[in-house]
Amino acid sequence: LLEKTQNKGCIELRDALSKYLARNRSIHADPEQIVVGSGAEYLYSFIVGIFGTETSFALESPSYNKIKQVYRMAGAGCEMLPLGPDGIESKALSESKADVLHISPYRSFPSGVTASASKKYEYIRWAARPGHFIVEDDFESEFSISRKSEETMFSLSKADNVIYMNTFSKTISPSLRVGYMVLPKCLVDRFDVRLGFYSCTVPTFEQLVIAELINNGDFERHINRVRRNQRREQTKIGV
Repeated sequence: LLEKTQNKGCIELRDALSKYLARNRSIHADPEQIVVGSGAEYLYSFIVGIFGTETSFALESPSYNKIKQVYRMAGAGCEMLPLGPDGIESKALSESKADVLHISPYRSFPSGVTASASKKYEYIRWAARPGHFIVEDDFESEFSISRKSEETMFSLSKADNVIYMNTFSKTISPSLRVGYMVLPKCLVDRFDVRLGFYSCTVPTFEQLVIAELINNGDFERHINRVRRNQRREQTKIGV
């Protein structure tokens, strides 16, 4: 517990996350592709560090305001793309000059819009151009009441150009400032070169506790219990 953790986070937690994501989100990634940090905002700044301040980011409008704030504070440009009922409006997306598309496909905050299956493939086609990437903010998707989990952009894309992000703020507690991102293999070396000198900001003890919750099954049992309760509540009110 007193030893300094690896820069990307404890191997115990990254290994547990690798197995959990494969089981539950169809994301197959090595622990070396996973980076642990103190919440989403901290990881947003890492994303600018990976791509550079000359990169332009396209964001959903409306979206979580701190995304734009962190990107702009880090020196990157932001382009706001209006949301329709099933995701970003097609015309705005096709006309975007951005390099990176930052999206929350499931229940985007604050609109609550969930991208349709066809819209997700539209995003993938947009990012198929050379040098283009997607940042997938998978906030709160664990609590989808559907018995089948929402498909992730990371698992749908075959181009190795999606960064997957999530936190434990909703699934465990808002006071637990622990998030993680999964890098595509093509960005692992770039991360190591540009940002590998950063120390992991999450206490080792917290990382080991989360790893144990995942490994012993308590985390998934908790998620399933919440989802069952949500389904029962919606059945009661006739939704």
